[in-house]
Amino acid sequence: MKKALITMIAMIVIIFSGGVLWAEQTNYDIGKVVAPELKLGLGARPVALGEAYVALADDLNATAWNPAGLSRITGAQAGFMHNIFIQETLLEYVAFAYQLFPGAGLGANVFYFNYGSIKKVDFDGVVPEVVGEFNPSALILSLGYGQQVLETLSLGATVKYYSQNIDTKNYSAVVFDIGGLLQTGVEKLTIGLAVQNLGAQVAGKNLPMNVKAGAAYGIPILMNSGDSWNVLLDVNVPFGDTNYSSANIGTEYWYNNMIAVRVGYKIKDAGELGGVTGLTAGLGAKLSVINLDYAMVSYGDLGLTHQMAIGVSF
Repeated sequence: MKKALITMIAMIVIIFSGGVLWAEQTNYDIGKVVAPELKLGLGARPVALGEAYVALADDLNATAWNPAGLSRITGAQAGFMHNIFIQETLLEYVAFAYQLFPGAGLGANVFYFNYGSIKKVDFDGVVPEVVGEFNPSALILSLGYGQQVLETLSLGATVKYYSQNIDTKNYSAVVFDIGGLLQTGVEKLTIGLAVQNLGAQVAGKNLPMNVKAGAAYGIPILMNSGDSWNVLLDVNVPFGDTNYSSANIGTEYWYNNMIAVRVGYKIKDAGELGGVTGLTAGLGAKLSVINLDYAMVSYGDLGLTHQMAIGVSF
């Protein structure tokens, strides 16, 4: 027990220190990309874990994070998430996953983002004049597939249709994700990799393409046989002409496979934002076939966002 405890503490320190060093070597820049909605974290559970989910993906959220995780699906899962985002913008997310056969799963989700009402201003005159309002929004439809191809390796892919509406302008694109999961020789240590948002330019600008790599380790110190404890680390490396590199850490403890406590942190340069940024936390509960999840994210001066999700397994 003592040896396991020392191992657990050492791993947490290494993960945290590595994430800090990574974040210090990167600079934050909005970049010149379109479709910023493709960078938003989906699912209350992954968000509560600081978005460190590429190696843990094992539920209906896998389609959005690492489609290889769909190979872990058993039975069928369906869920809905509601999020009142920054500045009263609105995020809605519906997801579904289904086991086609042992070691293979299919997933789908619908994501809608509403920016709220924005005033339209005419600058042609001497004095700017408000001439109306418009309501920008974005819609993403995703379909994913994951399959175990070797005893220790699973692969997957997701195709996404992206559509954005800004006043009289409409933009759309077909976007792809690919991912993999590797069970290492170390017990309960999984490595994940996903390449996200591959696709053509939209309106002459790049999509927010990203490489996400991470690890998930199951801590062996448990209170009883129904408990599980995961420690997670992800690193995000963008490519194209954007720069939002980050390191994400998280941990999740399930008590008796019924109640979960989650904490995470997104390590990145928050620009000029003051206050605590990047801290996440959440809870989960399994009540028979019903799954409930809650996530809170701190955006410093912009305040907190809250996500609520409900799902069913059958």
